[in-house]
Amino acid sequence: MTGVPVSLENVTKTYRLGDGSRLAAADEVSLELPAGARIAIVGPSGSGKSTLLHLIGAIDRPDEGTITVGDTEVTRLSGRRLADYRARVGFIFQQFHLVPSLTALDNVTTPLVGRKFAGDKRARGRELLAAVGLAGREDALSGQLSGGQQQRVAIARALIADPALILADEPTGNLDSTTAGEILELLGDLHERLGVTMLIATHDESVAALCDHEIRVVDGRATLTETAGASSLYIGRRRKGA
Repeated sequence: MTGVPVSLENVTKTYRLGDGSRLAAADEVSLELPAGARIAIVGPSGSGKSTLLHLIGAIDRPDEGTITVGDTEVTRLSGRRLADYRARVGFIFQQFHLVPSLTALDNVTTPLVGRKFAGDKRARGRELLAAVGLAGREDALSGQLSGGQQQRVAIARALIADPALILADEPTGNLDSTTAGEILELLGDLHERLGVTMLIATHDESVAALCDHEIRVVDGRATLTETAGASSLYIGRRRKGA
């Protein structure tokens, strides 16, 4: 598993509000992120940080601009190719999004349903549950697990397809401080061992402090803050045609 570079070029996404006005969730955002980086996307609620993750993960489409992940121009994909791309991205959400009626093991392997996989899917699922500290809990339902354990299941699920890119949207938002620290330590360990590119949307400055780089988002505009490694990144607004 190896990380991939991520590039956004003049990406814009607007939403129409109930009063007829428009909200720019992404305002001509351009950025270049190196492969294997761990990057925090920081900003208050409603600033547009989750929108950036959704656009990069192809959960949503931009109105304008180009998104490239590795050698794939995501904004040109459609149909089966778009579904295949989404399947290769590891998503981690604040709400866990586990299926209550499924066991931990079945939840981990759900992204592989209907997809080709070289090897034993359930054996891989057990391996990942052990890697996130849940060996022996394969048959537990989500209601039998704590919040931290449910997030560990969600992290194992995000890794099942060997993604080169992991997108985490407020992964500690529903956890107490102690459990949140454990999840962050786990994510950091996985990042170091796997070498994936990891983007974490958060409003928590302590989470951002553990990342290699930081993107600060305000009103849909992304700017580079003064962090270690900042010189290796370009983030900001780029004029069209520049």
